[in-house]
Amino acid sequence: MTRYLPAALGAALCVTAVQAGAQDGDSRLSTEFVIELQNDFTYDSTNPLNELNNTHATFEGALSFALTERTSVNAGFTFEQITGPTGDSFFEDHGVYLSDLFLAHDFGNAEVVLGKFSPAFGMAWDAAPGIYGADFAEDYELSEMLGGAVNIPFAAAGGEHVLSFALFQADRTILSNSLGEERGQTARFMGGPTNTSGTESVAVALSGEMGRTGYNLGVQRLAKGLGDAKDQTGYVAGIVQQVGYGETPAELMAEMAYFEGFGGTTSSAFYLTAGVAVPVGPVTLSGSVSRRAIDTLPTDRLATVTAEMELAEGLTGAIGYRWGDEGGDKNQTIGTLLVFEF
Repeated sequence: MTRYLPAALGAALCVTAVQAGAQDGDSRLSTEFVIELQNDFTYDSTNPLNELNNTHATFEGALSFALTERTSVNAGFTFEQITGPTGDSFFEDHGVYLSDLFLAHDFGNAEVVLGKFSPAFGMAWDAAPGIYGADFAEDYELSEMLGGAVNIPFAAAGGEHVLSFALFQADRTILSNSLGEERGQTARFMGGPTNTSGTESVAVALSGEMGRTGYNLGVQRLAKGLGDAKDQTGYVAGIVQQVGYGETPAELMAEMAYFEGFGGTTSSAFYLTAGVAVPVGPVTLSGSVSRRAIDTLPTDRLATVTAEMELAEGLTGAIGYRWGDEGGDKNQTIGTLLVFEF
């Protein structure tokens, strides 16, 4: 289940691994890096302006330094394409920013996180299979928030679980900007959920795994910012199921999310993501379907297929197809992706 382990549980296990290294007398510094090189070629669209070729890179790094056996300082940075292309693009408009910077302390029966972090809510934005499977679910990922969280791991029903409580607001410090291609520093006048003067937004999540089944449940209330009509209230539920036998069984996943006051407006929104990943020899074939329904806009639909293969230790290659009906435009895209993890 490690590939699609719910985010809160995965974060707790990472901190545990850092602490174990410190206890064993190993290096206090733990690092993880992922480099992605991707090409997206939208070769057919009902809107000719969407037909373009975009080659871009993503470099993500995570560092954790164990101050003691129970306390660590954690940082994450992302280098990626900041501005979406309006025409053919080859490694253009990239910038780097600090996505996480927080202090974590393990009290034994609970972990406390303080600083800039990503509150737990949903998993499809990370767990949906394929190159494009997570495209819609990324809309409701909570990231780059200032505040704190309490993560409570526990064992029950033959499995491991994490209950997470987070209190936060949007990051408006200089860390909300980026170097290189600038995305601009967030300011109060921009409005939007979580963009408040204090830590007024809340998210509660429960995630875990029991045998061959992983799950996540979550609820959020994101306080309205300047000019917003309403607070955003959201609910999410997801499941991942292993099927078959052997070292690499197939995996099924599905997640639903519903929001009221979506984006601080009077609109409601419903998201559905479902996918399957099946190993066929050295290749993993996957497919996904997604639906995004915002009651004041046309319903968007997405279907993807991907084939991926490990080319060398830590190096994976993939090719995928994306069909999307978004904003009234129907687009077809072929994509390739190289991922190097170390």
